[in-house]
Amino acid sequence: MHHKLEKMLGKFGEFIGKHPFIVLLFSLLVIAFPISNVPKITMDTSTEGFLHEEDPMLIKYEAFKEQFGRDERILIAIENDKVFSVEFLTKLKKLHKDLEDNVPYLDEVTSLVNVRNTRGEADQLIVEDLLENFPQTQADAQKIKTIAMANEFYKDLLLSRDGKITTIMIETKAFISDEKENIDDMFSEFDEAPAQDVVKTPLTDTQNAEIVRKVREIVNKYSDDDFKIYYAGSASVMDALKSMMKEDMQKFTRVTILIILVFLFLIFRRVSATFYPLVVIILSLLTTVGTMAYFGVAFKLPTQIVPSLLIAVSVGATVHVLSIFFDKFNASKDKKGAIAFTLEHSGLAIAMTGLTTAVGIASFAGSEVAPISDMGKFASLGVLISLFLTLTLLPALLMITPMKPKEIKENHWLDNLMKKFAYFPTHHPKSVVVVSISLVVLSIALATNIKLSHYPLEWFPKDDPNYVGTHYIDDNLNGSLTVEVVVDTKEQNGWQNPERLQKLDNLNKELAEYDDGKTYIGKVVSLDTIVKESNKALHENNESLYTIPSDQALLSQELLLFENSGSDDLEDVVDSQFSKLRVTVKVPWVDSIESEDMLAHVQTRFEETFKDEEVTVTGIIPILVHTFTQAIRSSVESYIIAFTLIAILMMFIMGDARLGLISMIPNLSPVIVGLSLMYIYHIPLDMFTLLIGSIAIGLAVDDTIHFMHNFKRYYLRSGDAIVAVENTFFTTGKALVITTIVLSLGFYAYMFGNMESVQNFGFLTGSVIILALIADLLLAPALMVLIAKRGWIK
Repeated sequence: MHHKLEKMLGKFGEFIGKHPFIVLLFSLLVIAFPISNVPKITMDTSTEGFLHEEDPMLIKYEAFKEQFGRDERILIAIENDKVFSVEFLTKLKKLHKDLEDNVPYLDEVTSLVNVRNTRGEADQLIVEDLLENFPQTQADAQKIKTIAMANEFYKDLLLSRDGKITTIMIETKAFISDEKENIDDMFSEFDEAPAQDVVKTPLTDTQNAEIVRKVREIVNKYSDDDFKIYYAGSASVMDALKSMMKEDMQKFTRVTILIILVFLFLIFRRVSATFYPLVVIILSLLTTVGTMAYFGVAFKLPTQIVPSLLIAVSVGATVHVLSIFFDKFNASKDKKGAIAFTLEHSGLAIAMTGLTTAVGIASFAGSEVAPISDMGKFASLGVLISLFLTLTLLPALLMITPMKPKEIKENHWLDNLMKKFAYFPTHHPKSVVVVSISLVVLSIALATNIKLSHYPLEWFPKDDPNYVGTHYIDDNLNGSLTVEVVVDTKEQNGWQNPERLQKLDNLNKELAEYDDGKTYIGKVVSLDTIVKESNKALHENNESLYTIPSDQALLSQELLLFENSGSDDLEDVVDSQFSKLRVTVKVPWVDSIESEDMLAHVQTRFEETFKDEEVTVTGIIPILVHTFTQAIRSSVESYIIAFTLIAILMMFIMGDARLGLISMIPNLSPVIVGLSLMYIYHIPLDMFTLLIGSIAIGLAVDDTIHFMHNFKRYYLRSGDAIVAVENTFFTTGKALVITTIVLSLGFYAYMFGNMESVQNFGFLTGSVIILALIADLLLAPALMVLIAKRGWIK
C-alpha cells in the first residue's frame, strides 16, 4: 500500500516537472477566493468572546446586559490629601464634564460631582447631586466632606475610607441602537402611529477600544503630581491586553520569519530555498485568515497562536522537500528527476505529517471555549492548506526557477554531526531508553505540581498603567471588578416586600465580611441601600433609622417618593416591575482559580436565602472562571482524542499496530518533559500554555513520522538497524536539525516580548521543539534498534 502511494506521488512529481505552470495556476486559483476575504477579518478580546453563542453562561450575561446595562466599567482613581478642597473639586468637576462631553457610547459618568445625596426636609425626600450647590469657600467644602465621609454608600465605591482617594466610574452602553426612519414618522404625534424600528447591536471590540483610547487621552491631560490618576476596570485592561498581544504577536511573527530567512539562506545558499518556504507560509496564513473572515470568525486571544502554528508546520514540511530535492539535484543535475524523486521519497511522509498534525489540532474543534474551538477548526484547515501548497506550489516554483547544481562537499559539518548522533543511540540503546523513561517519570511527578492559572492581569509588565492602577484600586478601594447577581421573584412588586428586602440586607452585610484568604468581597450594593437611605432621610435624617422599614405601605411609599425624586438610580438595581433585582458584589481582580470558592459561596448563599426565587450569578469574574474551567476540561478531552487518532494513523503509517504504539513514545516524551520545565521555571498552566501542546504534538509527530518512515524503508533494504538509522540521519535527519534550529530560535525570540504570557509561550514552545528533536535523534533510533533485535519489524 505504502509503495503504491509513493509511486503515485512520484508520478505526480513527474507531472509537475512537465507542467509546472498548470500546477502553479491551479494552486493559486484554489486559494484566491479565501485570500480575497482577508480585509474583512476582525479582532475580539472581549471576555464574552470566549463563549459560544449557545453557552448558557453567555445567554444569562446577555440577558443581564439587556436589562441592567454593561457591567464592565472603567475606573479612574484620583489621589490627593485634600480631596475636599475647592481647588481639587473644581478640577474634578472639569474632568467629569470633559468625560461626559467627549467619551463616545457613554451611558453614565459617576463621581462625587453627581453621586446621589439623599436627605429629608420636613416631609420631603430630596435626592440631589452631592455637589448640586458647588462649594465656593473651604467652609462649604468642609460641609460636603462631612456629608460624604458619613455616607456608607460612598465608601470603597467613590471614596476611600481615609478620604484621600476618590474615583470616577465610567459606564458605557452595552448596546448601540440604530433608529431606522419610518415613512410614517410624520404621524408620530398620534398614538396610533407606528413606532420606529430600533435595532440593538452589542458594543463591539473596536468601539470599546475607541472608548478606552478617549478616556486615556482625557485623563492624561489632567494627571499631575497634585492630581495623581490611576485607571483600571476590565474594559481598559482587556483593550490594553489586546493591543499588547497584537503588537507582540505581529512583531515576533516578523522576527520568526526573518530568522527563518537568514538560516535557510545560510544552510542552502540559494535564494529560492530562502524565499519559497516564506511564500508557502504567507499564502497558507492568508488563506486561513481569509476563511475565518468569510465565516465571520474573529481573531481572539488564543487563536493568535495560529500564525506561529502554521509557520512551524509549513517550515518543517518545506525544509524536508528542499533538503531532499537539492541533495538529489546536486547529485543528478536533473531537476525534473529530482522533483519526482523528492515526492516519491518524502511526499508520503510529508502528507502523513500534515494529516496527523491536522487531526491533532482538529481535536480542539469540539471545545466549549469558542476561540479554542475556532483554533481547532481553522488551524487544522491551515495545516492542510500548507500541505497542499508544499506538494504543489513549492515543487512548481522550484521547477520554473532557473538554477544550477552545486558541488557536493564531502564531510559537511551537518553530515559529521549526523554521524555522531547516529552512533550513541545505536550502540547504547538500552541506556538511552532507561534514561528517557526515568526522565519522563520524573517529569510526570513534577507536572502534578504545576499551578493552574487564568490571570490576564499578570500577563502585563509590572509597570504597565493597567497593572499598577488595578492593584492600586484593589488595595485602596477594596476591588476593581464586580460579580453580578440577579434575583427574579417572578411576580410584580416582588421586591416591594419588607421581609424579602430584610433578608437581602442581612445577606449583603454577611457577604461584605467574606474573606477566604485568597480573595474577599469589598462591598455589596443593591436596592436595600436605596431603601435604607430613603428611610433615614424621611425620619429627620436619623442615622439609627438607616434600616429597612417593616411596614409594607411605608416601604412602597418611600420607593415611590424616590422614583419621583428625579433620580434614575432605581433603574440600576431593579426592573420597572420590581420583580428582578440586581446585586453588585465588588471584588478585587485575582486569579480566576482563586475566585472559584468565593463565587460558589455567593451562589450558594443567595440560593439558600431566596429558595423560591430564581438566582443568576453572572458578570466578568464568573465568565473568566467558567471559561478556564471549560478550557481545562475540553483540552484534556482534546488531547485524549488527538492521542487516539494519531496513534491509529501511526499504526497505519508503520503498517503494524505494535510499532505504531511504540512510535508514540517519542511523540509524547517532549510534551511531558516540557511540563517539567513549567514546574521548574514556575510557569502556570494558563490559557496560552494550555495550547502549546497542540504545537508540540504536531511537531513531535511530524519529526517522528519522517524518521520512522525512512528508517523502515532503509531497514527493509539493508536488514541492518544501525545502517538504517545512519541512512535516515543523513537524509531526513538533516532536515529535522535544520527545522529545529530555525523554529526554536524563532520561538525563543518571543521571550523578548512585553507580555509574560508571550514570553512563556516562546520559551516553552522553543524548548519543546528542541526536546522533540532530541527524542527523534536519540530515543526513536534506540527503540528501533531494540525492536529490530526482537524481529518485530517485518
